[in-house]
Amino acid sequence: MALEATLLLRARQGRFLSQFPFFYSYVTYVLGWTLVTFLLYFLMPQQYPSAFWFCYTIMLVAEFAVLLEGSDHIFKPYPAIRRLGLLLTLCIGLIFFVVYIIPPLTQHQTSRAAMLDLVKRTSLTKAVVIVILIAAVRLCRLPLGKNISGMLLGFATYLSISIANFALAQRYAQGVYGSIFAVAGPLSFVLALTIWNIALWRPEPVLAAGREFSRSGDNLSEPLGIRLGRYNNELMRLFRR
Repeated sequence: MALEATLLLRARQGRFLSQFPFFYSYVTYVLGWTLVTFLLYFLMPQQYPSAFWFCYTIMLVAEFAVLLEGSDHIFKPYPAIRRLGLLLTLCIGLIFFVVYIIPPLTQHQTSRAAMLDLVKRTSLTKAVVIVILIAAVRLCRLPLGKNISGMLLGFATYLSISIANFALAQRYAQGVYGSIFAVAGPLSFVLALTIWNIALWRPEPVLAAGREFSRSGDNLSEPLGIRLGRYNNELMRLFRR
């Protein structure tokens, strides 16, 4: 909670909350439900488990806001491509949700097994989206500033530990792995928050792409920014139609 509050207070002091609206909305939600369930743990302990897992399930959906933030800023210099990136991120998440996440939920299994499988599969879906975004950055040679790279690194760290943690919880009985599971989950998020606090301590502008490359069979080279700009203009024409 201290790391979440520090992240939000620093953004408010630096007046860059609006620069990453999706991300900070997500952090605000996490801090809010953590405070509520923390109070329930002491005041109404019998209500704590159900309240915790309800809020945690909503958080699984809210985490996609971090991916939307990353996609939005990666393609920020090109409005049409930016819109296309957001659309692709949403479509990839929706496809994985329908094909990969929903089917296991329809199977007959205990609530514990269903929850573990749900978290593992949603985390894998988000990890795939991160890999696709990084692949797009490398393919198009787009600049990736400290803020967004740190945001994606922290989220990827949290997801990778969560995937392993929930997979092991599925494999081993609660009496065998339960104590480790209870520590590894919060620890992974603390690690992510630490990375986010370092990466987002101050906003840094992303430098414009200016690398050059040659097309195969063509001796002329052209800055990548010009090519992406041309592609952006073509997409704008299509959107207007």
